[in-house]
Amino acid sequence: GSTGRKARFSARTGGNFAPMAQIPNLDNAPLNLTSLREQSQKELINILKNIRGKKCLIIDPKLGSSLSSIIQTSLLKEHGVELRHLSAEPIQSDCTKVVFLVRSKIDLMKLICSNVHNDISKGLQREYHVYFVPRRAVVCEKVLEDEKVHQLMTVGEYPLYIVPFDEDVLSFELDLAYKESQVDGDTSSLWHIAKAIHKLEFSFGVIPNVRAKGKASVRVADILNRMQAEEPVNSPDMVVPEINTLILLDREVDMVTPMCSQLTYEGLIDEVHCSFCISIMGLWSLMHRSWVSNKKEKR
Repeated sequence: GSTGRKARFSARTGGNFAPMAQIPNLDNAPLNLTSLREQSQKELINILKNIRGKKCLIIDPKLGSSLSSIIQTSLLKEHGVELRHLSAEPIQSDCTKVVFLVRSKIDLMKLICSNVHNDISKGLQREYHVYFVPRRAVVCEKVLEDEKVHQLMTVGEYPLYIVPFDEDVLSFELDLAYKESQVDGDTSSLWHIAKAIHKLEFSFGVIPNVRAKGKASVRVADILNRMQAEEPVNSPDMVVPEINTLILLDREVDMVTPMCSQLTYEGLIDEVHCSFCISIMGLWSLMHRSWVSNKKEKR
């Protein structure tokens, strides 16, 4: 950008932050990330508006950090939303309309089916909606069909491909991307990353310089080129793109950073988000109770 600051794109692990916490301040970001966030917020609100009346929004726990960074709980409640986390427990709500907001994961489909079957066994009649984040998967819909609940549901997508977590940090929220692409041979996360970058280009212009290091990064760059050809960005008002250079690096280029201790990498994040301290204090409390218990037994 013209400010000379750099925006970093990070496929960082999700689920570390308390759900529905205060959304980050993006006023001093080198790019207009506020508009990016508002776009994602508007897309979610539109989904909820189309489902009239009071509704129970059941969220995939892994999406908690993403949603907390784009929308406030108070705004959701203004649109008649009652919040719940997806679990194996029955739906504890008197709402007749239920909206599941989930990633395309088979284990999550089984939880949804369990919730629906539980309602049916109790004679409860509800209107079900399933929105996949960021896109639906055939294998997941097949699970819903096999469990005989697909016909009871309205299925859609919530295209949340990238989340602004700070003024210069954007996240794809792909915590298993490295394992899936390198161990399982599942390259869908690479398509996801390319799609997220292409979506950015619709807001900030086509990135003229793309540099890639590593096989996966080169693959992402190739997918991005194909997307640009199939769905070109037409922005006549945007003479100069706001992002000049994009550097893509494979995780294996830097295997040390994820292994850093709380005093370095996690400590830096903790100073901003104050999230890891909760887990650390909880662990310390558990260890302390165990120590006291063992000491009493020895006596």
